[in-house]
Amino acid sequence: MICTINFQEHPTNRNLKVFFFSKAEHASYFESLLNENSIEYEKQIDFEGDQRIYYGIHISNFKVAKRLNYLTIGAFRSKCIPDLFFRYFLIVLSILVLGLAIAGALISE
Repeated sequence: MICTINFQEHPTNRNLKVFFFSKAEHASYFESLLNENSIEYEKQIDFEGDQRIYYGIHISNFKVAKRLNYLTIGAFRSKCIPDLFFRYFLIVLSILVLGLAIAGALISE
């Protein structure tokens, strides 16, 4: 899954940044984080188009909202290697190859 930026300038109000989500569970998680941090927002759901959920955030709160957005993305991201065995196998293999490379460099001197 490629992570794309999900915020942009508001089309008519320069004082707002717009965050958008395609999945309702992601949007509700982001909304709960906004409420926990007392950030005011405007919400709109595009019922006629692509069903995206939009949040308008004032630019004075953009830095905090952007951090909350990244927390939301992180909460729903999938692991790069989902299988635990293969994940540890790759780590052990990488350490082994690195160890052999270091040993070879030390022996060749």
